[in-house]
Amino acid sequence: MSEILDNWRAGQGLPGVLVIDGHTHVGEWPHGANFDTVQEMAAGAAAVMDANGVDAACVMAGGYMWNGTDYRLGNDILMELTARLPQRIIPFAHVNPNDHLDAVLDELQRVQAAGMRCIKLLNAYQDYPGDGPNLMALYRFAADRNMLILNHSWTNQEMDRIARQFPSVDFIFGHYGSRQDELLRELPNVYANIWGIGSLGFLERGIRGVGPEKFLFGSDAFMNPISVGIGLVVYADIPDRHKRLILGLTQARLLEKVGALPAALKEQYKL
Repeated sequence: MSEILDNWRAGQGLPGVLVIDGHTHVGEWPHGANFDTVQEMAAGAAAVMDANGVDAACVMAGGYMWNGTDYRLGNDILMELTARLPQRIIPFAHVNPNDHLDAVLDELQRVQAAGMRCIKLLNAYQDYPGDGPNLMALYRFAADRNMLILNHSWTNQEMDRIARQFPSVDFIFGHYGSRQDELLRELPNVYANIWGIGSLGFLERGIRGVGPEKFLFGSDAFMNPISVGIGLVVYADIPDRHKRLILGLTQARLLEKVGALPAALKEQYKL
């Protein structure tokens, strides 16, 4: 029996369960635009989180990752959004590694000085290798300043090299697939966000092979329904203690390690 599943089925949400959506986006995207203004982002994001029992969300701003756009504008939007919802929005800054290295490092310094402690990469969309020189410099920046990194994807070969070279940095695959299991088992600083629709039982198989502490809940909201991402966890045939880890406790530990966990969550859940 699962109390978490019973409550969810009964329409009672997830009472007493820390829930952090570790993979969300706000703003305009070619395949899923949402929220036209920062004010609308704040109101809409809070409403969606409230409706689904989500305490906080790790957020990247808009479609500013495309080559030819100004990623700094996305970070500005994210900082304004975080100021409106400081206890619920956990900002993940973005840069384009195709830019000059000085510009990339300047932007990282700017957002870090503004309080951002996490980075979201989308280099696969930008046609830049995950272990290219500008990203290796970014990983060094993150290691020197204790920052957390989420990426849409790395190759296994890239991640093996990067995680071993920067063991103090925690790295999160944005989309879990079983091909990553060996890395998740072997490398203590590598994690996987589970967003994606795998074959039936994919999460249960991953937990048996890797352990529950390496998986993080995510929904790719606010382009996709948060409830779909939650459903992957609450309906999984795993113990509630594992569901609690995946829904929020492990993400909270990683965020707290870099100083990005909202104080209200620490107080509410005695973390």
